[in-house]
Amino acid sequence: MPTDDHPFDALEKQLRMENLSVSPATKIVRDFISLMPLKWPFDRVAKLITGHLAADSVARIRLMLETCMSEVRKHEDEIRRLRDAETEEESRAREEALRDMVLDAAHKAESTRAKERVKRIGLILANAVVESKRTEADEVEEMMRVAMELSDHDIEFLRELVRIEGLMLQAQDHIPRYDAHAKWEQGRWGDRIDPEIDSVFSKLESYGLVARLAPPNNLTLLADFQNRYVLLKKGLRFVILIREGGSSAVG
Repeated sequence: MPTDDHPFDALEKQLRMENLSVSPATKIVRDFISLMPLKWPFDRVAKLITGHLAADSVARIRLMLETCMSEVRKHEDEIRRLRDAETEEESRAREEALRDMVLDAAHKAESTRAKERVKRIGLILANAVVESKRTEADEVEEMMRVAMELSDHDIEFLRELVRIEGLMLQAQDHIPRYDAHAKWEQGRWGDRIDPEIDSVFSKLESYGLVARLAPPNNLTLLADFQNRYVLLKKGLRFVILIREGGSSAVG
């Protein structure tokens, strides 16, 4: 694979050959790409992606792409290493996965109103693409779907749980109940009873990001208590995929 490839050169040329009247989204992708020369693996996606986008919300698609490309720019060294290390077959598999993810991200962005949620879709796409491991398109699709549904407020709570429990989960498959119960009070919510906490974490639980802990065995039926939650692998993975600046640190 040529070392001086620009990822959007081929895509731009292909889109220029298309009838621009077929899709406003195709036009905005073409125009945007012409301004964003980056490196592999985006260059091979050109002939696979054209003609599949059909969106009315061009501004949101553009915002998603801008967010994605801005983040990808920070990973040029990683992308160069990936390009040099992969075989032609591995490169084609990555390019095909990227094609599917870009199309899916565009469709999700067009039907997402909140700008911050659109940006998170772009971040998930960018961070998934630059990972050294083989990109799992199904997982990325699911993470982008979750990003469409979670508010900034929801993610603030999830990030706080990652801060206090994330390092434990990186070192093991799950966090023991006792450890999670003890760690809970280190969150900014402390040990207070607040219905808002249940509301937010119940929502996070519905997407498989956290799980509710069973109450202590010595708790009486008359006791008023705050439900506590434990971070799951999917929750940690989600927070890593929406990170900015190329940092994967948690805790």
